[in-house]
Amino acid sequence: MENLSPKYYEPLEQMMSVRHQYMGKIISSEGSRNIYDFFKNQYILDLGCGTGKFLHNYYELGAICSGVDLVNNFQFQNKKNYKLINSNFQNFLKKNRKKFDVIFIFEFLEHLTLNEREVLFKYLPKILKTNGIIFLSTLNRNIVSTFMSINIAENLLKLLPKNTHDPKLYLKPSEIQTLSNKNDLKLLNVQGMSYNPLLKSFRFSEIDLVNYFATITN
Repeated sequence: MENLSPKYYEPLEQMMSVRHQYMGKIISSEGSRNIYDFFKNQYILDLGCGTGKFLHNYYELGAICSGVDLVNNFQFQNKKNYKLINSNFQNFLKKNRKKFDVIFIFEFLEHLTLNEREVLFKYLPKILKTNGIIFLSTLNRNIVSTFMSINIAENLLKLLPKNTHDPKLYLKPSEIQTLSNKNDLKLLNVQGMSYNPLLKSFRFSEIDLVNYFATITN
């Protein structure tokens, strides 16, 4: 697959801060250490890792990191405890023999078909360590999210290249719940987020009609 325009990654980089905040909120609510201590020596898998920049933050906190992406736009070289793999997720999961403490699935599910999601969730319990945790973010499927992501984000504000998204592939939180239950996983939390185009930043929202986070455990 050919490389993507740098413009594709701009909103994802703007989302990094709120991702970190969300994970910190969940980790602290579960009675764990603070987020900086939590990630030390943890095995992390980032599916759809993009440039590898977000994952690299946790490598710097002492995590052992693996990132997978179909497109090789990686900004970092592989090194000890930090490996980026240019592959589709199915091939990676078939070959993988490791288990992970933490799995990131940020802005990835909405690009998968229904069958691909079924495959992914079937593998997740096999590669997640006991008491492991999955953090994800995606787009809800409804008329509001379609309008905001396509009409506003792609067409009007041009925050993303056209045809980045297919609204038919968006997921409702209830579908995350169903996929989790079907594969002996537990949906622990859902948290909405909103985008401020003037500040070019994301923040938490009480409404999950458009973008939302979710946390899954085993």
